[in-house]
Amino acid sequence: MSDSKRHVTIAARAVPPRTKPSNYPEPYFSRMTKREQKPLGDFFGLKNFGVNLTKLVPGGESALLHSHSKQDEMIYVLEGEPTLVVESGETMLAPGMCTGFPAQARRITWSTAPARTL
Repeated sequence: MSDSKRHVTIAARAVPPRTKPSNYPEPYFSRMTKREQKPLGDFFGLKNFGVNLTKLVPGGESALLHSHSKQDEMIYVLEGEPTLVVESGETMLAPGMCTGFPAQARRITWSTAPARTL
């Protein structure tokens, strides 16, 4: 089997973190320094959707309040209790909880304690 057809399996935590810094300008850039994203989708060459293993340290934010024009998004909480913020309010999440958003829906997650999400 050629290398391009070989199926790869890896522990998610072994995928290298994204090294490209946020392209948000200040004062927003510094708000992203308390997150670590491991681009699992990029690692496997996925093109139709992305998957990130995101680690938030206390005070960390996953992103600014945002939406995607074409891509739906889902969050699954692995560890910690991050807070989900949508335009209608805030919800504390816990391990095992998940939520999804169709394209155009605005959201952000942040945490006051360590958390990991997919």
